[in-house]
Formats: sequence, C-alpha cells, structure tokens
Amino acid sequence: MIRLVIMAFSALAGASAFAASPQEVAEEAMAGYGLFMRDSLPDDRQRGYDMMLSAAWEGDAKAANNIGWLMQNGEFVEKDLKGAFRWYERAADQGLPAAALNYMELILHDKDEVLGDRLPDRERMAKASALAGTSMLMGRGLPYDSKRGEDLLLRAALFGDEKAAMTVAQQLEMYPDSFSYLPLEEIAAQCDALLAPEERNVPEGMPPAEFADLMMSPAFWYQRAEIKD
Repeated sequence: MIRLVIMAFSALAGASAFAASPQEVAEEAMAGYGLFMRDSLPDDRQRGYDMMLSAAWEGDAKAANNIGWLMQNGEFVEKDLKGAFRWYERAADQGLPAAALNYMELILHDKDEVLGDRLPDRERMAKASALAGTSMLMGRGLPYDSKRGEDLLLRAALFGDEKAAMTVAQQLEMYPDSFSYLPLEEIAAQCDALLAPEERNVPEGMPPAEFADLMMSPAFWYQRAEIKD
C-alpha cells in the first residue's frame, strides 16, 4: 500500500483554488507534493498537505487517492476510513487504477466500518474491480500481478461487468485451467455478500462447489456477457 501512494505521488497533478488552467493546477499540486515530502521547515508538510487537499477538491484523481491513503493510514491526519473511502471512490470514478484498487480493498476488508449497513454500489464495484484487475494484468497503472489481476477481473464479472465476463470466457476457452487456482467458492460468497439478495450470483439452494464448476465454463460467462456461442 505504501508503494502505491508513493507511485501516485510521483505523478501527482492537482489543483489550486486560484488555478486558471489544467497546467497551472498541475504545477500547484506538484509544488504541494514537494513541500509535503521535503518537510525541511516546520510548516512544510501542512502547506503541502493543504495544497494537495485543494488539488483533490478541484478534481485531481491522484491527489484524491493520496489524501485517501493518508486518512486510511492515519499519517499526518487523524485516521478516518470513511473519509478515505470517499476520496478513493471519487478518484476511482475518474479512472485511476490505484484508487480503484484501494476502493475495493476497503470494501472487501472494512465494509462495515466504511459503509455500515449500506450495500456498496454494484456498478461502481464492477467498474473499479475491472479497472484494477485489467491494470494489474497489463502492468499499466499498477504493478503487474497476474493472480490479483485475475481475482479482481473475476469479481468484476460477478458484479455484472459484461466486458469482464467476456474476457473471462475467452480466457477459459484458450486456457481451460485459467482461474482454477483461485478460491472460486470464497470469491463468489464474498461478492454475493456485497449484493442485494435479488442480485446474487449463486442460486438459492445450489451447492457452492457446483457454482464454482459453472465459473470454469466459458459458456456461463458468454451468457452473462450476452454473447451467443
């Protein structure tokens, strides 16, 4: 997680309340990052943080992800998982892979704390899982990790992302053992726990192992992608 925020910081582009153009916004945000990381004078970190926060409010995804990371870890600011989740959500919606991954990690591991009794948005989870998974499989925007990438891609398909479902189907056609090394029953159960009863994947009464067998069938995913064999 630390590596992710450093990576995001290094390409930081953000905003100032007084910036008139995207270029000025980016320069202001980078200056804030430099102050925050340099910390050579007593007020450097505060000034740098304020500039990054301004960038996040102005709509910069990398700045929002970094503010979220600081809140999640209680670094420089008070720990606030709900606040971190909101910033990750904002940045993930803008298409930042690191934020999409952080968003999904909080849902999977800290759902009760960040959402309480509310269920997360299905479409947003599908989009975030697909973005993070594809980025990991390609090594673009996130470090290459085939196992985590395929795990997230499968979750995206279970959350209803049709492109992810098609990719899973095509992968299984070419390589029938793809995804077999993943804990399929556990993944399906975790995803269903985040969905309303009428949206869940495993039919009532179906043994989890039977549904896991279906998950290894290309036809199952082609049907979900609305593709005819």
